[in-house]
Amino acid sequence: MRVSRLELFDFRNYETCRIEPGAGLNVLVGANAQGKTNLLEAVGVLATTKSVRAGRDTEMVRFGAEACRIVAEVVKETGSGDTLLEIAIGAGGAQSTAVSASTARVSERKLVKINHGKQTRIADLIGHLNAVFFSSLDLDIVRGEPTERRRFLDYEIAQVSPAYLLAYAQFKKALEQRNRLLKDIRFGAMSPDALDAWTEQIIRHGARLMERRRAYIAQLAHHADTVQRGITDGAETLTVEYCPSFALDTGAVGEAEIAEAFRVALAGMRREELARGSTLLGPQRDDLQFRVGTDAASATDVRLYGSQGQQRTVALALRLAERRLLEEMVGEPPVVLLDDVLSDLDERRRKEVLALSLTGGQQTFLTVTETDALPPEARDAATIWEVNAGVITRRGG
Repeated sequence: MRVSRLELFDFRNYETCRIEPGAGLNVLVGANAQGKTNLLEAVGVLATTKSVRAGRDTEMVRFGAEACRIVAEVVKETGSGDTLLEIAIGAGGAQSTAVSASTARVSERKLVKINHGKQTRIADLIGHLNAVFFSSLDLDIVRGEPTERRRFLDYEIAQVSPAYLLAYAQFKKALEQRNRLLKDIRFGAMSPDALDAWTEQIIRHGARLMERRRAYIAQLAHHADTVQRGITDGAETLTVEYCPSFALDTGAVGEAEIAEAFRVALAGMRREELARGSTLLGPQRDDLQFRVGTDAASATDVRLYGSQGQQRTVALALRLAERRLLEEMVGEPPVVLLDDVLSDLDERRRKEVLALSLTGGQQTFLTVTETDALPPEARDAATIWEVNAGVITRRGG
């Protein structure tokens, strides 16, 4: 699949922007803080409805504007025809003082259109565009806090599962209600008996999330190990393990079994949760572990014991594995987004990424500050775009 047309309106530092990317490698060149990453972010938002960078959706709205829009025409190799995707995000809050209170509430919602038709669910956008986002910040997935690893999981699974996105929203809402109730119980404002209904809610929605995470990691782990062996010429294996906050059987576990294990674990934690006023178990505390070694038996936790070079290799292997898995699941290569990754990679890893860009068969967007960072074959094959203060022009065009 590829993006044949991309338009931005009041998105980040872009007032308006329209480009028709090449089918292969597209290089965005310019100094820092000119808007190169913003363009990649926009493609990612169309793929998942979420930003990999913004803490709040409204951060994507250009300062002083009331809303932003991203529009893209997507072409698929499967022959299903071109699809026009659009997502609009309202600023709301203080920046929308010109609109009424009722309009502001509406403007805070994401609005989605597919082939000009307004969709009733944001999740309807999922599946029309798939993308893998490589970033210099990927190292945080390996050595950072568990939050980074959960974000990685959620962002990737959401691309192929609208049901996951819905379950995530339902779980988050139930968790907020349960935590609020736990605080009320702690201070004597509510009876502990009121907790049971919200406990069942987080069990139901949480088990669905955990079952999908576990299945996804099982598939990703196989590809990640293969990529790790390739990058290191067979010197290292990579084991990726899903680590829930409570014990699960090592065998095949479905949603019902996870729900029952979750229920038992919460019952055992009830007294401590009431004392602390917070939910202490569940998918909001999941983690991943990455172990590297000469073989699986000798592998150690790369977050704790790995060198920075090993950590970077694992981060790269995860993204390359993700790209392979997405192609396997959807039947065609995803769009690849490479944000300032070449400067942080040694020669071997740089060649691995550029080989993907030139021979992987997918559309690729790569940001650089200078085209001299690219080998001649990459420059010759690329469509080059110059980015300057939110204005994009095609070099030689």
